[in-house]
Amino acid sequence: MKKVYCIVFVMLTMLIFSSCSNKNIDIQKNENSNIETMEAIGHLVQNKYIPHEIIDSHLHYFNFVSETDGFDKLIKKMNESGVSKSVIFGTPIMKSWDEDTRPVYYWDTDSSAYYYSATDFIMFEELEKQPKEVQNRFYPFVCGINPHDRNSVEHIKKVVELHPNMVAGIGEIMSKHDDLTAYTYGEPPKADDKAMLLIYDYAAEQGLPILIHHNIASSYTNELTYIDEMKNALAYNRNVNFIWAHIGISRRVEVADLIETAKMLLDENSNLYFDLSWLVYDNYININDKSLNDWATVIEQYPNRFMIGTDLIGRYDNYFETISKYGSLVSRLSDEVAENVCSKNILALVKKY
Repeated sequence: MKKVYCIVFVMLTMLIFSSCSNKNIDIQKNENSNIETMEAIGHLVQNKYIPHEIIDSHLHYFNFVSETDGFDKLIKKMNESGVSKSVIFGTPIMKSWDEDTRPVYYWDTDSSAYYYSATDFIMFEELEKQPKEVQNRFYPFVCGINPHDRNSVEHIKKVVELHPNMVAGIGEIMSKHDDLTAYTYGEPPKADDKAMLLIYDYAAEQGLPILIHHNIASSYTNELTYIDEMKNALAYNRNVNFIWAHIGISRRVEVADLIETAKMLLDENSNLYFDLSWLVYDNYININDKSLNDWATVIEQYPNRFMIGTDLIGRYDNYFETISKYGSLVSRLSDEVAENVCSKNILALVKKY
């Protein structure tokens, strides 16, 4: 009998100790993700490099062959990375598989690519299958359009009609995009194409922001070859808010004084915003202390016009590393501006229902 009492006493002691320990520990180390886990925010952790709420402003649900890791893994990675919400869209161009080697990325082979409108319907359908608490963490955009086809605006209208109270924006529209443009069937896209102007009018009518990839220059030249197309688009309808992905930077696009160009564009266009994801951050901003300080100064001057995103395409293993790299820039900003860049600026642009 004494043995039974002893066992019960030990079990009760362990239970009380465990309960007290859980109450006293607010922050614990997550060895798998190498980040700080804060129980106070449910399953969402605080990113130790970016101590602010983070909304990912640029994320693809599919890669260039319509593959994805899915929402379960994406939510897990967002939670581990301190990302509360995300803009999300498919990938509007599909890479053909017509050689022995199956491509995954657009430059894996010389096979052509084509515009793929099904990306929207598949993504929206998958999102609608998720629990409400998952759906509420995403701002879905429509992207599956051919920028040179005037029927494209009708596709956007159809998606909006079929998925009421869901569409938060339009994009990422693939305008000029280095090799991808060359691989893709049809005429090269232009930001000021007549087909695009119809989309801009509809975006203004519906209060939908436009996220567009449009190279500011052609490869290996310092001439701003394609900047006028974007200026025309911005001026066409000032009621449309444009998020220019990567400040127009892409592979082999080299601009000698991107900071001054960006400032000029912001001064001339009150409806222009910049997404700092992908190569513009790696190749222009996060180079050294001087480049980071120079860009931090510009962002402080235009505190409502910049945002961050991962630009991952369907695969999320590197989510934490990709979003956390912005810590080197965010740490140089005032708290108010850092909060704008990390979440508030994109939140002010997306359509909410």
